[in-house]
Amino acid sequence: YGTEKPHPDVATSYNNIGEVYCRLSKYPEALAEYKKSLAIYLKVYGTEKPHPSVATSYGCIGGVYDSMGKYPEALAEHKKSLAIFLKVYGTE
Repeated sequence: YGTEKPHPDVATSYNNIGEVYCRLSKYPEALAEYKKSLAIYLKVYGTEKPHPSVATSYGCIGGVYDSMGKYPEALAEHKKSLAIFLKVYGTE
């Protein structure tokens, strides 16, 4: 790994920081951290095969937009999350 290959644990750490910012109502900061997390997960897992961590990242971003009152953006992110989860787990 090292600096040249992204690791999912780094993405998880950014996600955790985003969660704290969200709890502090620092939504722009939370959004930035969640987007960093998503970018790393996409590098690690790619876009060819859906992965639950990518779906969770989209859901976290959607949650921040919801908290900010940006409902169309929130809905779009939550739909991305759901689409991935449906591919991974099925409809039930």
